[in-house]
Amino acid sequence: MSRAALQRLTDAQSALLAALDAGDVAAIEDANAMIREAVNVAHATGAWKARPELRADVLRTLQQADGARGRINVLLDQNRSRLDRLAALSGNPRTSAYRRDGRIA
Repeated sequence: MSRAALQRLTDAQSALLAALDAGDVAAIEDANAMIREAVNVAHATGAWKARPELRADVLRTLQQADGARGRINVLLDQNRSRLDRLAALSGNPRTSAYRRDGRIA
């Protein structure tokens, strides 16, 4: 993996984090496309384990991915709570498709 390919992925993830923080759906979609392209380029350039000098960059990129995952989970929980509140206000509380035991309700 080249440092340029890794930097491209890091930049794409930074764009995603900024878009998530701003709540800009179009920017989130654009950043996801950038990440997809960057991952393809990084994958095509080869293994990073053969280049120990990239270890810190790879770890930073993984930390960014974890940060994005956390933000997405927060947004998911917020949306789920809003839907539950709206359903309760309408008099039709939402039911989960699956019960806690994994069976369809």
